[in-house]
Amino acid sequence: MNQQNNEISAVQSIEGEQQLLGALLANNDRFHEISGITKQEHFADPVHADIWQNFAGRMEGDHIVTPTTLAADMVYHDGFAELGGAAYLRSLMGASVGGFAVKEYAFMLSEMHQRRTMACRFDELSGDLRSGRSANDVASEVELLLMDRAETSADPRTMSFSKAQMRSIDQLHEIKKGNLIGVPTGLRALDDKVTLAPKRYTILGGQTSMGKTALALHIAHSAAKEGYGVGFVTLEMPEEDLCNRINSIESGLNYDTYDKPMSQASFDKVVEAAVKLQGLPLEIFSGRVRDVPAVLSEGKKLKHKWQPEGKFRGFKLLIIDYIQLMRGREKTSFERLSQIANDLKNVAKQLDVHVLALAQVDRTLGKLEKWDKWSDARPSLAHLRGSGDLENAPDNVLFVFRPQYFLTPPRCTPPKDPSDRADWEEEYAQWKDMAEIIIGKARMGEIGSVKVACDMGTNRFWDLDDGQERMF
Repeated sequence: MNQQNNEISAVQSIEGEQQLLGALLANNDRFHEISGITKQEHFADPVHADIWQNFAGRMEGDHIVTPTTLAADMVYHDGFAELGGAAYLRSLMGASVGGFAVKEYAFMLSEMHQRRTMACRFDELSGDLRSGRSANDVASEVELLLMDRAETSADPRTMSFSKAQMRSIDQLHEIKKGNLIGVPTGLRALDDKVTLAPKRYTILGGQTSMGKTALALHIAHSAAKEGYGVGFVTLEMPEEDLCNRINSIESGLNYDTYDKPMSQASFDKVVEAAVKLQGLPLEIFSGRVRDVPAVLSEGKKLKHKWQPEGKFRGFKLLIIDYIQLMRGREKTSFERLSQIANDLKNVAKQLDVHVLALAQVDRTLGKLEKWDKWSDARPSLAHLRGSGDLENAPDNVLFVFRPQYFLTPPRCTPPKDPSDRADWEEEYAQWKDMAEIIIGKARMGEIGSVKVACDMGTNRFWDLDDGQERMF
């Protein structure tokens, strides 16, 4: 029994929570000392957690917080009523910790929360190992957990300004020499606005049939040909289909012909393209790699396998197609995507690669009433907000958008009226074989969009240089 009590006291302190809340009620100004340290989940007692949340909400709204105002806000809270309501809050004030110790108590509750979280997760992982889960996957998940611990730890983690400045100057020197810091996309217009730098990550969103996978394959093909190693996690299509689509970029044949009998001339083009692609540094992750720990585990193997040598720069780009299909440990879809979105930041840092994760946007976005309302289907950050932290976690958020898709039957019926028909034909001609890459978020780049040419049949994208397709 004593051992059990000791274990509980190591991961929670109800008395500490009471004294901290009492100190804040006694002097509201102390809230600002710990608002950046303390969070609702740091309280082991759920009623204390709700009291904190209400307290924080009032302070952020510049309202006074007293036992009376808090009790009024929580009048319908059963757990709060069971503790005694306003009388309980007054008792907290009477037994509060001194103001000098408020920050120390905040750090203590944060540390205990981390202990609870880690202990619970380690228990789950121990069970996973006993049930036959891969040791590599569990080890990778432990690494993610420890890295997340480092990110949220109250312990100082610093780099001198001098060292950070020297790193920055080294990067500027590389840029001055004409060397890209990030992975090239094969589209100069896009590279001028957004950098796919190592240790960062990008969400590439779009509706179904907009060309997300086609653009990702174009970037993978372009980067690999420039000597950047690419890992591709394909969760939506078989490895053979992915290879066919990359082959179509090189051969110039529509990839939908790869499932049909070919002429000898076409078959020869496929074989010729396959020979050219033979040494391409592009690795397709197995269909069994479906969660973040497995991705990290396989990525570390690839990092070890692909050492930089000569013009080959090593493993630099990890593409995930697509993020909503990844497995996570949380129960709800919202929580699962939030967890995955944040874990991918740690994957980018640990592997020193750029992570490009594809994402579906709201499927109702493409339902238009009239052909001339196609611009209403243009995606924005708001269309990712229902998916956890897909908007907040990445460094960049891009969208691929093709108006031609919405101007083409059966998505729209061309107008019969001659005047409207002329307008439709003009719009269609303007966007035929064109795509807009919308930059919705760029921490180190420019918000806006770029217009590029594309051929969905061969998964090709190219810059608008005199209207001529760049030859591969």
